[in-house]
Amino acid sequence: MRIIISCVLLLILVLSCKKEDVKLPYFQSELPGKHLNEMAIDQKNYLYFVTHEPDLSVEVPLFSSSGPPNIFYLSRKQNEQDMVEVLDNDFLPSKFLLFDNNNTLWSTNGNKVYCIENGVYEEITALPEGQGGFDFMAYDHENNIWLGGITTGLYKIDSQKNVSIFNISNSPLPTNTLTSIFIDKNNTKWITMRNDRGVLEIKGEDWIFHNSSNSNITSQDIWCITGDKEGNIWIGCGFENPSQSLMKYDGSSWTTVIPEDSNGNKIYGEIREIFSDSTRIYIVSQKIVNMAFSSNILLTFNGTSWNKISEVPEDDPIKDIVVDYYRNSTWIRTLNEGIYKISL
Repeated sequence: MRIIISCVLLLILVLSCKKEDVKLPYFQSELPGKHLNEMAIDQKNYLYFVTHEPDLSVEVPLFSSSGPPNIFYLSRKQNEQDMVEVLDNDFLPSKFLLFDNNNTLWSTNGNKVYCIENGVYEEITALPEGQGGFDFMAYDHENNIWLGGITTGLYKIDSQKNVSIFNISNSPLPTNTLTSIFIDKNNTKWITMRNDRGVLEIKGEDWIFHNSSNSNITSQDIWCITGDKEGNIWIGCGFENPSQSLMKYDGSSWTTVIPEDSNGNKIYGEIREIFSDSTRIYIVSQKIVNMAFSSNILLTFNGTSWNKISEVPEDDPIKDIVVDYYRNSTWIRTLNEGIYKISL
């Protein structure tokens, strides 16, 4: 009997130790508002959050088809144990937060781009009416801001806040439908496109296109892109062909890679989110049923072995992954549950 009890206690201890690597929904209850929109880390390692909640002080007419407007908050923490500091209780309904090389805050509000310095909001540019919104934002080594979206073409905002717009009318772009961007250690910009347009590589002044006509890259829509520690480029795709959802470019050719879980089981589904840190890539494999989200699985790959992060819920969409070298952690933001923290 003692042997059985000891084995059970040992099993509980092992399982508990394994789960310590992932901390479940993290300090969201401390933040103002009920819903988490965005998270970012600035150059001084402060944690920033955008949250929102309905403004119940606004009276909504009886039988109105819309609810009350939302209040958006911008908050931050210097350290995890600190109290939350609310910087703005009337913030933008922000889709992205980005701190550039100068620690200046950038944000998009649908079709507008703002630069925020010393509490002053400056609108830098806006998309024309009916042209959708921005779906990605990043800064390069020269502190240029790059943005794009499904119908926007490519926007570049230089360090003097001058705006350049590249589209099918004035540039080599074959489509205005862009989905994501990755900027590698050599300052090369890699931009993914839909409609069998592949990947655009901007290397210095050269625009190089990788598509199904000149390479073995997929003809499917490409949703996301990142790079690994070896300098390989990874793209996520899917939808039309669920057996081809992940590809790797080694500098000369594109190859299909089938993701696996920790037990070596093949994982099939669209890959719409992909990220990386200094040692591994993070892959979100998503299943769509009747054109709607059904489930997702978070996987990591270090170049040799696959791992499934089981503690992150499969029924809650993963919206963002933020790598935090200062705290030796990775932050995973889900749509409903909040923030999960994984040790690097």
